Amino acid sequence: MIQAVYIMSRNGLPIIAVGKKAKDEEFGEVALFSGILSAIQTAMQEIDVGVPKLIDTKKFEIFIELEDEFAVALVRESTETEERDLMHEITAGILEELDEKYDDLSDYNLLTDAQLKDIRKLITSMILKGEKELSKRKATKIASDSLW
Repeated sequence: MIQAVYIMSRNGLPIIAVGKKAKDEEFGEVALFSGILSAIQTAMQEIDVGVPKLIDTKKFEIFIELEDEFAVALVRESTETEERDLMHEITAGILEELDEKYDDLSDYNLLTDAQLKDIRKLITSMILKGEKELSKRKATKIASDSLW
């Protein structure tokens, strides 16, 4: 299950956080999470490993998509090992939509309340769409497996 989606500037500053987990977090916690992800990305680039697209921990999986000015991170429970490709699709879809709609999304302070509301709505709809697709795929697999 998707816990949250974080939009952050490439230098690690949080722009917006949407989701179950993000609702309860204060700005400081969101900023800490964004900074840690930015540090991981920078460290991996510095040692010439490349930029991570997936960070898998014991509790959570973090799917990351990058653009020149900002990044999208989708966090979900790590108990689900299936459908990682769908999580990447959702994250990339959010990135693409935001890149098309907003020329300069790298600075939270430049966004109006209406834009922040629009971004939250977009992310929430993408999360719901992804969860419906995941449920559909699981149901199809169960039905398919039961036939054999």
